[in-house]
Amino acid sequence: MTTTIGPGERTFISAKTLPPQAPAALIAREKFNDTLHETNNVGLMLVQAPAGYGKTTTVAERLQALEANVAWYRLDAPDNQPGQFAAYLAHTLESHRPGTCPDTLRRLTASGFDNLQEFLTHLLAEMPVEAEPLYVVLDDYHLITDPEIHEGIRFLLRHQPAYLTLILLTRTVPPIGVAQLRMQGHMLEISARELGFDADEAQDYFEQRLPYEVSRESIERAVRRVEGWVSALQLVATSAATSVAFNEMVEQFEDGNQYIFDYFDELLGRQLDDEALGFLLRTSLLDRFNAFLAMRVAGHRDGQALLNQLISKGFFVMPLDSSGLWFRYHPLFSAYLRHLVACSAQEDVKALHQKASDAWRELDRPEEAARHAVRARDPQRITRILLDHGRAFFTEGQFALLQQCLDALDPARIADEPLLTLLRAWVAQSQYKFDEAEQWLAAAETKLKEHLSDDDLRSVRCEFSAVRAQVAMNFGDSHTALGQATDAMEQEARILPTSKVAAASVMGEALFVEGHLKEALARMQDTETLARAHGAHQNVLWALCQQSEINVAMGLLQKAYNVQERAFQYADEYHLDHLPILEFLYRIRSQVMWEWHHLENAERCSLQGIEILEAQGERWYLQSYTSLAKVAQARGRQTLCADYIQKIQKMLASGEYHIDWVANSHATMLSFWDAVRDREAIQRWLTAAPEYTIEDASNHFLQCNARNWARAYLSLEQPEKAKPILEGLQAVAERIGLQMDQNRNHIALAHMHWQLEDREQALFHMRGALQLASTTGAVGSFLRLGKVLIVILKALINDHMIDGMELQRAERLIQLSQQQRDFSRAIRISLDEAIIQDIIDRPDVPELIRTSPLTRREWQILSLIHAGLSNDQIAEHLKVAATTVKTHIRSLYQKQNIAHRSEAIELARDLLSKIQGE
Repeated sequence: MTTTIGPGERTFISAKTLPPQAPAALIAREKFNDTLHETNNVGLMLVQAPAGYGKTTTVAERLQALEANVAWYRLDAPDNQPGQFAAYLAHTLESHRPGTCPDTLRRLTASGFDNLQEFLTHLLAEMPVEAEPLYVVLDDYHLITDPEIHEGIRFLLRHQPAYLTLILLTRTVPPIGVAQLRMQGHMLEISARELGFDADEAQDYFEQRLPYEVSRESIERAVRRVEGWVSALQLVATSAATSVAFNEMVEQFEDGNQYIFDYFDELLGRQLDDEALGFLLRTSLLDRFNAFLAMRVAGHRDGQALLNQLISKGFFVMPLDSSGLWFRYHPLFSAYLRHLVACSAQEDVKALHQKASDAWRELDRPEEAARHAVRARDPQRITRILLDHGRAFFTEGQFALLQQCLDALDPARIADEPLLTLLRAWVAQSQYKFDEAEQWLAAAETKLKEHLSDDDLRSVRCEFSAVRAQVAMNFGDSHTALGQATDAMEQEARILPTSKVAAASVMGEALFVEGHLKEALARMQDTETLARAHGAHQNVLWALCQQSEINVAMGLLQKAYNVQERAFQYADEYHLDHLPILEFLYRIRSQVMWEWHHLENAERCSLQGIEILEAQGERWYLQSYTSLAKVAQARGRQTLCADYIQKIQKMLASGEYHIDWVANSHATMLSFWDAVRDREAIQRWLTAAPEYTIEDASNHFLQCNARNWARAYLSLEQPEKAKPILEGLQAVAERIGLQMDQNRNHIALAHMHWQLEDREQALFHMRGALQLASTTGAVGSFLRLGKVLIVILKALINDHMIDGMELQRAERLIQLSQQQRDFSRAIRISLDEAIIQDIIDRPDVPELIRTSPLTRREWQILSLIHAGLSNDQIAEHLKVAATTVKTHIRSLYQKQNIAHRSEAIELARDLLSKIQGE
């Protein structure tokens, strides 16, 4: 059946045939340039995504940027009628390119057409055979439901001239033969996946829209939570007045947002019958689903047909791949549906989760089955799944899932089963709940004595010893850890095959922390081999990470990097991107990248670590936040660094962490406080800092912890207190072979001797640091010194104490240090003869400096005046009488023809900033 297109005069709304006006914050989406350029060989570009993905804005922006010829037709509900559609299509073409179809428009007015195909035939016959490329955009094509119009588009696509490209912007896949066009290569597609903002685009957008700074971490979390959905990101930009509100709103998205709920209410409207709505609500409990799961959980015989119906309506049903078999709901749409379920008394949520758990077990997906069993609060199902698959969960590192399962079980049930007890204890250990781990083991031993033979009990206890060994290791008791690990190795593991692997790993760790680096490395290599034999992915990655850390301690950073590469390759080979242990891998990679001053890579690794641990909770972000703070400081982003320092302090105050994590975090905090000259914070830190013992500092984290005390004293200009700490640490590091710590100690010793005005020793230690850096590649540890690094290195170069690689490294470090922005407004640079000469030799310094040279003491006083110190404070700093300071200031003023202190400050700022590259 066809529709006659009757004649008559028509009124056209000009806005319907014009591209939309650009929004206030427009992001140039150049990534679509190549796609638009490829339209020469195809007739159709299909831009299909749910509402709010920026289909219209993106296409309009790109076509305008590429200076393309565009005929734009924005459809409304009345256009779902062949006559209206035909008239506007012809009017659009003629308005944009006069002379394209005047006869067709005249006939529309005078006599009309018998049907749409006749109209299109006349239109195509009248259009020129050759012309400049032309894009015809049909915006909001999902509003078209008339079969005759769809068939007309098919006809148009078969016969359109080569210079014309049709672009359909739509929420749904239109019935115009898309599958055939795709197979024939006659169509290009842009989907929601491509249209959604990536992190870079979101950052550009927020930088334009927000009056405050948002961290890259917060932006990436926002993009993940909304999956790039542009409308949701716009909502955050317009609703969050501060960075705190921004983060709170992003966190809220997981459970839903009322504005977005209102949006989905309008979207659903009356489009769904009860059957379809019920299907949506029941399947919303699934993180992903196919037709089988949908039928089992929702109770529909033809789940695929219902799925297709929902997809055709443009709802937020997202395909997981190109198979067309697996789907999920957009996370915000899923939160909305779960909200509806919670507000309804019609659905038995527990029963739905039980059905889902059983269905996933049939599909041999035990992890998904376990999650739904936990949500159903069904201890019988949980126990059955753990007994069958708990070992696999453990070897894969699924500690969060194990904890959820075990938290839902009765403690007595856990004590009855050695496997469940072991899993419970390992989970407690991984959460740093060491006392709790021992309680679980002790409770099980008491119960198991009642019904196990002595031989079986001994076997169980050996496996319990593996847990106890790791707990002792985390307490820092390596002697006990070695004993327990040896006990665990005595018998074959009957319950958890990886118990012996864990014990072997503890032996390697114990050797490492005691300073036996070569033996520790060999043991970890053996552990890796043993773990590979058991297929224990978690243990393989752990052993590789430990090998990398040992190599870092030995100063072999390139070798450490290569070991990390092996770990990444292993993770790729076995598809382990979901395992939390990968955060450890990204973390140590980030530390190496920071040390090499590859800041972008360091930041990227930290952000990937956070993404991996997102489901574990923020308390596990401590190391990643520490790395991000170090990167922010190195980039001179003071506000961002301060935000991370605040987060780190909050986390340290609310949780227990290994001394390795604590020492690394404290080092970053102290570096920041030193940069902003917050001496009060440093003084407070000293009153509550972790104690240290130099003789026991046989590993990198105990070295770092003690060195933090020395750094604090140096920041407070108390070098005499730092001296015994640093000299003691260096002696231990040299004896054991902790090359990386030797490198860092040399740097700190150089700073300390410079403060003590022992120039010879300062240059000796800086030269030693540079020599070690030829192997380690260290950069970040040097730059932590701040601007004083420039002074020491210039003195080293001026005295001709280095050449070759060391000289090149020193020059690069000076350049990098000059590029770094000091957080403190005061120019914190101590003056040396080499620096003074450097200033005098510069062609852009005032001639008066050369003709009336200052003494070294006058130079020092000039820099201290600039730093904001009063005469009394200068006297105290230089340990001279106040009258002496006044005499020097009077001489300084006379030589430089200065009348006021403000002039001295301005002169110092100008001279010293030249040295620092500012």
